[in-house]
Amino acid sequence: MGDIVELQDRAKRELSVTIKNELVRRIQRMKLSEKRLLALAIAKCNPKAKILKHRAMAVDPTTGAAAGWTIRVTAQEFIEAYPHIEAKHAYSELKQAAESLWDCEVVWYEEVMERGKKDTKRRSVRWIYEKVDTTTSGWVDLRFSPSIAPYLLGIESEFTKYKLKHAADLRSMYSWRLLELMAQYRDKGFVSIGYDDFCKAVDAPDSCVKDSGQLRRRVIEPAVKELQEKNGIAIEWEPVKPAGRKVTGFRFKFKPDPQGRLF
Repeated sequence: MGDIVELQDRAKRELSVTIKNELVRRIQRMKLSEKRLLALAIAKCNPKAKILKHRAMAVDPTTGAAAGWTIRVTAQEFIEAYPHIEAKHAYSELKQAAESLWDCEVVWYEEVMERGKKDTKRRSVRWIYEKVDTTTSGWVDLRFSPSIAPYLLGIESEFTKYKLKHAADLRSMYSWRLLELMAQYRDKGFVSIGYDDFCKAVDAPDSCVKDSGQLRRRVIEPAVKELQEKNGIAIEWEPVKPAGRKVTGFRFKFKPDPQGRLF
């Protein structure tokens, strides 16, 4: 493709994933392989480039559509970012993730006024604009949707940032999503989040949403343990239970990271 934009000089800096805060807490249903590919592609974007955001969202008067923007991810980059994946399997995993990424979307619900009444509407945005051609030799090109551009490009404030290498070895999406939640408050070392918002952010299964005990055993405790073991993050957490009643949220405490060692 002639419009591929190589947005980062990877040789000059460690790859970091930077996204708008509001995106972190929205529902993102995907497999771990899809998350790996998506995170690597996002890490190759320059989040401060306003001109790229403008180009991605500008409507072409001849077609009536915006172009989005394209990021190429090679099998070699995939291997370098995720060294635990065997080289002989890297390209097949890359292609499989690229093929299924088309079905991945960001979902949220917002209140709207219709005919003088409040209603809740489901909103969704695709990550990529078109299905990926996986017949290429050694790489895939992801064309990001223009609708996702405000969350990934031209970012100046209220953003979440973490180093890709500290998510690279994670084997659980719950761990990855908890890392992103903590990265949102990397300077404070404290996250307070409502029960429903947490369940949406980590995409907890329905059985866990309905049962806080299962949520603790199947989601929170394994995620905390993996982040502690693989990244050395000291995490303390507790459920929020007003007056000893049902759990209404969670608090996570961890050591702030002002030096950017993790985030």
